[in-house]
Amino acid sequence: MLTAGVDLSSQDAKTAACLFEWSPSKAEVIELDLNIADGAIASLIGSVDKLGIDVPLGWPVEFTRAVFDYSNGGSWPEEYEHQDNVQFRLRRTDIWLWKDLGMAPSLSVSADRIALPAMRAASLLSRLPMQFPRDGSGTVVEVYPAAALRQWGLPSRGYKSKENLSNRRQLVEQVLTETSGWLEISTSHVDLCLQSDDALDSLIASLVARAVATGLVEEIPSEDHLVALKEGWIAVPLVASLNHLPRSR
Repeated sequence: MLTAGVDLSSQDAKTAACLFEWSPSKAEVIELDLNIADGAIASLIGSVDKLGIDVPLGWPVEFTRAVFDYSNGGSWPEEYEHQDNVQFRLRRTDIWLWKDLGMAPSLSVSADRIALPAMRAASLLSRLPMQFPRDGSGTVVEVYPAAALRQWGLPSRGYKSKENLSNRRQLVEQVLTETSGWLEISTSHVDLCLQSDDALDSLIASLVARAVATGLVEEIPSEDHLVALKEGWIAVPLVASLNHLPRSR
């Protein structure tokens, strides 16, 4: 099995990709690169069994409806004034992470700069010849490295940027220790994870892609199945599932 992870930015320079090859009881990092263009991502999608991408795959339904109505001469919905704007700022998957799993919501795709890479993802995926369900049931699945790290009992905050190199080093060392029995990774790829949190996030994203492919993720609540197809859904690995990844089907 091949899985890939992409940490998507609005610009190629901050976009990273990681490719894993899985065999019975082990996994190997085949490629880990920075400065990834759309064409390279499209090639990965066409060649792997599962690809985890760290970017929202959609927008809140209430937000898109409000924008559409307002753009066509209607008024902005009154509900916006009375519900703390949550349903306009957060998708159902964000609210689920927050209220059901106890994790702080990720950035709002309708109110923060994360909208820029989200638009890049929408443009890229819509130009490909096949359709990709936004609930992750196809080749592409939305991931959130911080949520995965937390589920695996690893530090999930404070490892990004040059200023947090020591924290990132500790996190990389912990990941390598936890996976030492089955993960094969070159020194150059480890060094790249130390240099770049984007590279590290793409590696985590590829691990989550494997979790999805082997059924080691939290289920989408039944009442959210339909909205997940429109808004996207973050795949979150099961608690303590990291070392089950190579042993799964």
